[in-house]
Amino acid sequence: MTINNINIYNKINNNYVVDKDKKITGYASIDKPWQKYYTKEALTSTVPDISAYEYMKEQNIDNLKTTAIKYFGKKITYKKYIEEIDETARRLYNFGIIKGEVVTVMSVTNPELEILFYALNKLGAVINLIDVRSDYKQIRTYIKEVKSSTLVVMDNFLPRVDKALEDEDTDILVEDIITLSPFNSVPYPFNKLGEKKKQEEDPTLYNEIAKIKNKKKYISWNKVMKTPKYCNVYYPCPKGNEVAALVHTGGTTGVPKTVKLSNANFNAMAIQYKSLNTGYDKGDTFLNGIVPFVAYGIVVTIHMPMCLGLTNIIAPILSPKEFTDYMIKYKPNHTITVPTYVEDFIKNEKAKAMNWKNIKHLGVGGDSFSEESELEVNKFLQEHNSTAIAEKGYGMTENSSTAGVCLVGINKLQSLGIPLPLNTYGIFEKGTDKELKYGVDGEICITGPCKMLGYLNNDEEEKKVIKKHSDGKEWIHSEDVGTIDEDGFLFFKGRYKRLIPHGGFKLYPSYIEGIIEEHPNVDKCCVISIPSAEFGSSPEAHITVKKELVKELKELKEELINLCKDKLPEYSQPEDFIFEEELPLTSVGKVDYKTVEKVRRRALEKSEQ
Repeated sequence: MTINNINIYNKINNNYVVDKDKKITGYASIDKPWQKYYTKEALTSTVPDISAYEYMKEQNIDNLKTTAIKYFGKKITYKKYIEEIDETARRLYNFGIIKGEVVTVMSVTNPELEILFYALNKLGAVINLIDVRSDYKQIRTYIKEVKSSTLVVMDNFLPRVDKALEDEDTDILVEDIITLSPFNSVPYPFNKLGEKKKQEEDPTLYNEIAKIKNKKKYISWNKVMKTPKYCNVYYPCPKGNEVAALVHTGGTTGVPKTVKLSNANFNAMAIQYKSLNTGYDKGDTFLNGIVPFVAYGIVVTIHMPMCLGLTNIIAPILSPKEFTDYMIKYKPNHTITVPTYVEDFIKNEKAKAMNWKNIKHLGVGGDSFSEESELEVNKFLQEHNSTAIAEKGYGMTENSSTAGVCLVGINKLQSLGIPLPLNTYGIFEKGTDKELKYGVDGEICITGPCKMLGYLNNDEEEKKVIKKHSDGKEWIHSEDVGTIDEDGFLFFKGRYKRLIPHGGFKLYPSYIEGIIEEHPNVDKCCVISIPSAEFGSSPEAHITVKKELVKELKELKEELINLCKDKLPEYSQPEDFIFEEELPLTSVGKVDYKTVEKVRRRALEKSEQ
């Protein structure tokens, strides 16, 4: 395909800040070359010292008639949305929720979860979001770690929560469990039909849930919402530097940790997206394509669109197919999702036959995105009358998710874009404050208003990640390897903890995966480390193929071998290519390389016995 100005070019015009007399040092954090793409207003935005709830409400004071939420046919205006938040806050206060209390929530995305987040925030309480796939041992750990006495749990997950309470210490700690039906906000008669279908599909589980809900500690959401409410409740008015949410890292590069995010973190993200001034117009529709229990979900796909006055199309948990179905049904103006989902979308025959002029922004993050996929998505959008591109980005939980993005007109192929306007990037020697020049590989570091408050009960790990540099600023050390070019674009190379030591060389699995995924018949690739008698460890590629594959796997393997020989040095070439029916995914749609590696190593150990 021809790469034109929709797909890749650098947009600099008179509306952007350009200091022609500025001395170039060769160091990104000093030069800040990305500033030439931003307006003065964007670069000088300030974050108010208020709660996430207050900021969201403030931003929609003139937007009350606009639909805030669409959910299975139900529509809620911003006026009604804010009223429900206020009423929920009063009910929760009467229930006993006060400032500083940590409420653990285990739920998919629904109106109740969003309302609950802002209601707790208004009270100065803290929401602790946990992965709905957590087993009972993980649930028990999360509850104990944050000392949560109140839980809000969707019905589907009650058996695991109930099992977690078999531990005496956990049982004593937890006083109340508020149960949440997945059909609470579904309009009649679909709520009744949904409940009936759930009972028919798994009567044993349905009966087990009903039995659990009859226990003393368990109380329904609807019952809590019917408790007396006090109109003259004193609200403590939480400040920007106070904790708003606890989210847990995925643990893909180490032991999972609990991250403390402040009100200012949430608001800074929304302010920066707003200041981009790239077409997020109040009343535009936004499809939430990320789970709520990660920073990417709660900060960027819930708080951000609500602060921008968008109509948030809520889907519980989306599979790639469901994401495509929602795109076709609602035709949103904006969405943010993961590569797997958007790759499925552009292959769908119904999607191919539609006009997608409505798409203004298509954010893609959370996992690697091959050059071939990026070009395919951009080509699809262009051919279907959209001016959008696949807006890649870089981020991490410790920075409230997004740190930088690509935008239409501000994009380079395979880059992860430039920092958001209030953020600063730098490439440093690993673990130090010695900055490296443009084009040199090193550790990606970030500073700015989205930097987490820290880790909960883990000062040792926190000191490894947040370091004060000689410039007086606190920087997040990402453990990611990357480089920055002279225009300020970030290029991701891999993760230090995922490096494969191979006979004196250090191999980047992400880079090898990107090469293999260039092949038109490869869907996903996961490169893992396997034991090697000669080199200590060697790379091995695990691959899923595209559905339309017509050639033999033997032939495809030969082509992949030749592709790697052509584009990789000999020491980086995989020892073998293993074809899989599917690859396991994490909660945010990333390929779970740890699981792939664990299963493969076990198989190799058994074969040697």
